[in-house]
Amino acid sequence: MKRFNALFHKEWVEAWREKKLIWLPAVILLVTLLQPISLYFMPTILENANNLPEGAVIELPIPSGAEVLAGTLSQFHTIGTAIIVLACMNVIVSERNNGALMQLFSRPIHTSTYIFSKWTMLVLLHLGAFTISYGAAWYYTNTLFSDVSFSSVWKSYMMYCLWIVLVITVTLFVGAFLRRSGGVAGISILIAACIALLSNIVPDIAIYLPSYILNLSTELLNPNEGNNHIGTVLATTVAVIALLLFTMIKQFDKSVKF
Repeated sequence: MKRFNALFHKEWVEAWREKKLIWLPAVILLVTLLQPISLYFMPTILENANNLPEGAVIELPIPSGAEVLAGTLSQFHTIGTAIIVLACMNVIVSERNNGALMQLFSRPIHTSTYIFSKWTMLVLLHLGAFTISYGAAWYYTNTLFSDVSFSSVWKSYMMYCLWIVLVITVTLFVGAFLRRSGGVAGISILIAACIALLSNIVPDIAIYLPSYILNLSTELLNPNEGNNHIGTVLATTVAVIALLLFTMIKQFDKSVKF
């Protein structure tokens, strides 16, 4: 536990030096707030557009608060996933390429301790940033549109956190095999995209897989929607995350530990 605490503290210090503790929450906050604010001011923006004919009247239906937050999650699902990958892609690769990994494993440190210290820090950092951002989006949605109950937002938030943890785990997993950050980013985004696309390719099977997380998160915002697959999606996602972590540790035992 002592070694884990030391490595965990090192990860936070490095994140502070790289200003990741500042820019990551700021970027995620910007992405999540863009949807409710842009939707609210969209009629004004369109009315002031110069290419509209004179006397044109624009009438847009006012979305409900649940629809606004669902759009926020959908937008974050695309842009936010890329941001998470970019924030995590260099965590292992940089230490491997600059020799820090060799120096670190010259000490009696278990591979699982090294992996879990990085994974835990990244999970806490990203979930903390998402918590602030989604909370701010909920506040502005309630202020500018209609209210969404706390219980609905909380359930939706908890479900979508699974996707964030999954993307972090996938990126670290790819980083355990590759030595270039560009390759880690490209393959990680490709894997995340393939998982997400399963909802369209095999919808009957995807409802039991992590690919259905976004659908469940948006459905949970509406208390009238049925949510029969939460337990199955939760179980399969946790199983995939655990399998990736286990495989990552085994890979380090074979090829990284010196």
